[in-house]
Order: sequence, then structure tokens, then C-alpha cells
Amino acid sequence: MKLMINTLTKIIPFIGLFSLAIISGCSQEQQEVTAAPEPVIIQNGEECDLCGMYINRFPGPKGQVFERGGLTAKRFCSTRDLFAYALQPEHQHRVEHIYVHDVATAPWDEQEKAQYIDAKTAIFVTGHSLKGAMGPALASFSKQEDAEKFAAEFGGELLKFSDIDIDTLSAMSHQAMHHH
Repeated sequence: MKLMINTLTKIIPFIGLFSLAIISGCSQEQQEVTAAPEPVIIQNGEECDLCGMYINRFPGPKGQVFERGGLTAKRFCSTRDLFAYALQPEHQHRVEHIYVHDVATAPWDEQEKAQYIDAKTAIFVTGHSLKGAMGPALASFSKQEDAEKFAAEFGGELLKFSDIDIDTLSAMSHQAMHHH
């Protein structure tokens, strides 16, 4: 028994140090900020990762998501599909970077030529009269003035990224059913 106690008193400090090293290693990893990947150019013939439609065959802003640890972007034919994917509980915790087109940088029917912006800082317009790949689309802008100008011309309401949830998408679907 005495031998066991002597052995334990020699081993316990090492276990404590080893545990401390593991814990501090974990906290250091969490503090590292990964550089945001560059958005990719969506090529003709690429399909939406949510609905399978050819992305560049339809008007309106597109989007892409980079998930934690993922090297390739998930690509979407519309901002509505992008949010439908990103807001699903099974995906939400893995989403690291979200990009959307800045509608102000290209014509509505040529958004594949638009510049990508960080969706988390974008201003969105919902309820406007223009249609995207899946009907109603969240028009995305880097500048509030551009979003306000768009809403004045095509109608709609301005939203921040944090305002968009499943209820927003449901309202858009409801809007689509009543305008057809």
C-alpha cells in the first residue's frame, strides 16, 4: 500500500501538468482566428448545393458558404437557398463564412458578375418585386444607401443579417405563393 501511495504521489503531478498542457493547447486553438477564404467564382454548369439547379442560369444574387474545416465553398443559386441551408440546425454550427453578391455591382440578371461581400455585414432587401432563381430573393448590398435606393425603386423592407431567420424565409415563400 505504501508503495502504491509513493507511486501515485510521483505520478499525480505529471498527470496534472499533462492535463494542463492539453487544456492550454485547446484554448490556444480556439483563440486562433482563421483567415476568411476568398469567395470562388461560380462557373457555368455548377449546381446549387441545396436545390440542384444550375446556378448561373437564373437572375438575382447568389451566395456561398464555407463551413469550419471545409476547403471548398457550398454554392447557392439564390440568397434564399443560401439562408435555407445556413439556418438549418444541422448546418448552422458549422458555418464559418458566408458570402453574397453585392447587387449594386452588376445588373439583376447578371449577378454572376457581381462582387461578393461578407453576408454578415450586408444589408438585405426583402419583399421587393424582382425575382431570383427561387422566386423571391433577398437582395444583398454592401451599402445601406444602395439598399435604400433599390427598395425605393422595387419596394421591400431593409434587414440586417441578424434579422434573417426561418420566419423571414417562410414569409418569402408565402409571398411567392400569393403573387403567382
